[in-house]
Amino acid sequence: MVINVLVGENQFQTHDDGTITDHSSGLMWAQQDSGEGMNWKQALAYAESSTYAGYSDWRLPNAKELQYLVDYSRAPDVTQSAAIDPRFHTSSITNEAGQKDYPYFWSGTTHLDGPNPGGSAVYIAFGRATGKMRGRVMDVHGAGAQRSDPKVGQGQPQLQFRGPQGDTLRVSNFVRLVRGGAAEKRSVEPSSDPRRYPNKLQGVQRTTQEALQSLQFRRSSPPQKGRFIQRLDRDGDGRVSRAEFDGPENRFDFHDENGDGYLSDAEAPKGPPRGRRGPPRRGW
Repeated sequence: MVINVLVGENQFQTHDDGTITDHSSGLMWAQQDSGEGMNWKQALAYAESSTYAGYSDWRLPNAKELQYLVDYSRAPDVTQSAAIDPRFHTSSITNEAGQKDYPYFWSGTTHLDGPNPGGSAVYIAFGRATGKMRGRVMDVHGAGAQRSDPKVGQGQPQLQFRGPQGDTLRVSNFVRLVRGGAAEKRSVEPSSDPRRYPNKLQGVQRTTQEALQSLQFRRSSPPQKGRFIQRLDRDGDGRVSRAEFDGPENRFDFHDENGDGYLSDAEAPKGPPRGRRGPPRRGW
């Protein structure tokens, strides 16, 4: 089935079995969250063993899929709710400042930067993204913030803060299950009128907009190849396999965001392969 969609606009349909389909992405979501926090490895096991609503193929969403659920018209200090469509049931928590708040949710995306590449996983804030600045715990990033923290741990026996904004360390986060995904994207430019997209306010960070627009959809015709694909795609299938890749193996893993063993044009490195020092970043 082909569904005509506009980029950046969720099209939710609630089902009687406690699931919600977003026809703009083809994904089915669990209406309920996990109800409790857990570390990343526990979150993976929770998703793999779940038979919620009678389905057995649930998984953790990747970072882009999870970011796409964020509703920027909602926030705890504005609507006294989580930053997500109210059709989703979201647990409440008490945050590090003692406020009623809403959880961070784990993604299945591994963070490959920093002093311990691969040791942390990405999560998204659907409430306040707290940190400690000037001796006070506050919302330093806001709903929709993306962070990464260690994959293993047993919660926070005492508060820990790190980085220039004193970000709160959280290794115990909630899970929003997802399954499937097969919608076809139409080339329609989103309107600049915020009334047309009430759940995606103008002024969202550029990085977030790019993440939303780069969600992977099936297309009815092959995409145009970039220079990276043209150079390495020896079998002409429009993507680069691990065998075709001519760089270090860890660079292939870094750019293969969906873990399918291929680099698409959207995942292709965006910079020169040599002459750069320091830890991996987007590009080479």
